[in-house]
Amino acid sequence: MKILFYRSDWTANATRQLDDEYGGVGYYRIVKMAEQAKKAGHQVTVVGAKFTKKGETLEERYTRIFEKYDVLWTCYTSHAFDASAMYYFRDKFKKKVVLDCDDNYLDVAESHPLYDKLKSSKRDRAFIGTILSFADVITTSTEPLKDRLHEHFKTVYGMEKEIVVLPNFNDLDDWDFKLKKHPGKLVIGYAGSNSHQDDLRMVMPSIHEVMKKHSNVYLEVVGSIDKQSLNIFEDFDQEVMNRCDLWPGTWTFKEYPKFIASRGWDIGIAPLVDTAFTRCKSHIKFMEYSALKIPVIASRVYPYYVDLWGRNIIEHDKTGLLVKPNEWVLALEELVTHPEKRKFLGENAHKHIKENWQYDDSHLEGAINKLLG
Repeated sequence: MKILFYRSDWTANATRQLDDEYGGVGYYRIVKMAEQAKKAGHQVTVVGAKFTKKGETLEERYTRIFEKYDVLWTCYTSHAFDASAMYYFRDKFKKKVVLDCDDNYLDVAESHPLYDKLKSSKRDRAFIGTILSFADVITTSTEPLKDRLHEHFKTVYGMEKEIVVLPNFNDLDDWDFKLKKHPGKLVIGYAGSNSHQDDLRMVMPSIHEVMKKHSNVYLEVVGSIDKQSLNIFEDFDQEVMNRCDLWPGTWTFKEYPKFIASRGWDIGIAPLVDTAFTRCKSHIKFMEYSALKIPVIASRVYPYYVDLWGRNIIEHDKTGLLVKPNEWVLALEELVTHPEKRKFLGENAHKHIKENWQYDDSHLEGAINKLLG
């Protein structure tokens, strides 16, 4: 089959638009899936900005696409007019549309940047659900997200929808950077989008307690903080706050692995409040930290402790530490005071993802062939 993979997140910021680049969603859910489809024997084209041509109408765009390609594979959208044209010309040319849904838009937390749009606006939620309902196949990264969407389509639309789980894997070649170290400092690091304020708010009191006890411990938060969310530090002593650094995320994914390696973190944290929204997340943070041999402390919440595709995620006390909300201080203390434990967990986790979570051995190509019929 001829498949056009469209990485729509090239529009997210000015740098991506100028360079026609993509972020994490484009990398994991489009670019890497396209590589697996090509491996499965399909003719694959991946586009970002070139998906559109200046001055062309929706009719011209989708006629151009479906005259050439058998399948259009992209991420979900709430753009109703665009989606209507996409489906009209899909049917006219008897082709297929695969839509990826990488997040639980049905149970968005109030702290999420998209809450006002997706939760309080029934129209936008309805648009997303309706647009997804017309796809030939929906792909997700986790079983809980698949189950949540199945429930929604059955309850709201009275339909059984084909939804296929294609997990996120890792590519160590993209993380082939040496971890920079900072003598005399022990750095706790966190990287994530600004949708994780509740998760950080949960763990901050524990981090503050450990940092007050150990003057050599520093905290770095990458990509998660905006002006409205700085109140997560409101209970920090000034001396402790002086050891906290906030960094913006990288504009594109290609900059990201090298940047994280340059931070030289000694411990990586992956806190998640246990909600319907977070239980649909994937284990990307664990794979990315482990690619650099950064030992991980993660909340004992799906996606970190439930097997996926018969593959283990984190095995407690072997490839990471899995903790409940009241166990963060003990876990942080253990890794702060035991460098040999940090090395043990980091190396074991790296070995684990190398043996179990690499795209080269993912078998995604078989699942892609199956979903394409």
